[in-house]
Formats: sequence, C-alpha cells, structure tokens
Amino acid sequence: MSISIGGSNVNRANLSVLVVHSNSMIMNQIRQSLKTLGFMKITSCPSHMAGLDRIKTRTFPVIFMEAKATDMPVIEFVCKVLEMDGESAMIAITAQPKIDDVFGFLKHGGKGFLVCPFTADIVEETLVRAKEGPPISEAVLSAPDRNTAFSGVILNNLYRNAVLMRQVREFPNLQKELARSFKQFSESCEMGKIFCEGGENFLREKIMETCIARANVASTRLGRTRKKLMKKRLNEAGEEVDDYED
Repeated sequence: MSISIGGSNVNRANLSVLVVHSNSMIMNQIRQSLKTLGFMKITSCPSHMAGLDRIKTRTFPVIFMEAKATDMPVIEFVCKVLEMDGESAMIAITAQPKIDDVFGFLKHGGKGFLVCPFTADIVEETLVRAKEGPPISEAVLSAPDRNTAFSGVILNNLYRNAVLMRQVREFPNLQKELARSFKQFSESCEMGKIFCEGGENFLREKIMETCIARANVASTRLGRTRKKLMKKRLNEAGEEVDDYED
C-alpha cells in the first residue's frame, strides 16, 4: 500500500510517522490503527517537547499530535515543526474539540484533525485528506468573518454542481468530475457546520444574505444588459436615444 507524498507514491511501510500524545491508551490505539493500515515505522512520545527532540534528528512526513498543550502550547509546537520541516502533515487528535482551537491549529499550518473515538478507516481517511491539502480553503482560513467565507465557498460549490449537471447531459464523460464536485460541496457544508461562528443558524442566515446579495448583482447586470440592448435597437431604428431605465 502506498500514499502520495509530494506528488509521488511512497510505500507506507517505509514512511516514518510520529505520534505525540500524553494518553498512553490513545497513543496505542493510533499505533495499532497505523499498523493495520500498513505503516511500520512509528515513533511515539508523551509530550510536544519530546516530539520536537525527535524531529530534530529525523524527518517525519506525518505527525499525529495531541490537540491540547502538554509541556508547550500546541500552536507553538506547530510553528516550530514547520520551521524545521515545512512538508510535515500534522493531524491534531482530540476527544472534545473546541472549534476555535481546532480552527487556529489549521490556520497555523495543521492539515487535519482526528476526533476520538476513531477506527483505522477513519485514520486512513483523515491521513489521505491531510496529504491532499488543507481541509479548509485558504480564503476561509484568512477571512475575518468565517461565516461569510464559508457561505461563499458553499454557494460557489453549489453553482459549480449546477453547471456540471447541465454539462453532463451533453457530455456524459464529465460524470466523474460531477461526482468530485458533489463531494467538494458536501465537504464544504460539513466544514461550515463544524467551524461556523455562533452555530448553524448564524451560518444559514449568512448563506441567505449572500444569496440575496448575489441575486441583486445578477439583477443589476441583467438590467444593464437590457438597457444596452434597448439603446442599440433604438439607434438601429434611427430614433433619438434617451437614458432608458430598466
């Protein structure tokens, strides 16, 4: 079994993985899940400081780490790891995720999060997503208002689905692209529900506001287009052209 690292496939048995967690039970569960998935080179340590010491002497493309501070703040650990190896994919492990903490972790360079309890299949899915890229777009990560950013991403994905659904009728070979687009839309909705500010109702209201704003823009564009067409027709008819109001 292999996994894509930096655009190339690497045998899992040869891939070094670091597990940082103060709870020995969770640490052992992660180790067992990784072994089930074919990972053989697994190093574990009970604290973030100890993890940094290991990283100083060895490269770890994948790091599973406790989402709360042990002997140093989590964000400080993330920043130090990226200073030493910007290619490391860090995945936070948490039993009771605090949205702002997890979001901050992702914003500072983390690639994924794993919620306890978990199975080997969930570990694999989380790992693959982490290696493919950040679970949240850069636009959302850097946005001052998460709900506005998420509503934009969700609606953009929805619009893309609609366009592809129309195109598939004429070009059936786009069916796979449509399936990927539906997956992206579903994932953006799930991420929005998890990381929205103030709860799902606030996100829903922001989506409605964004829809209304976009509808107004569309109406304005349509009005300008109709106005230009009317002026063109009047010019062609040789009639005097006044400002036409839509």
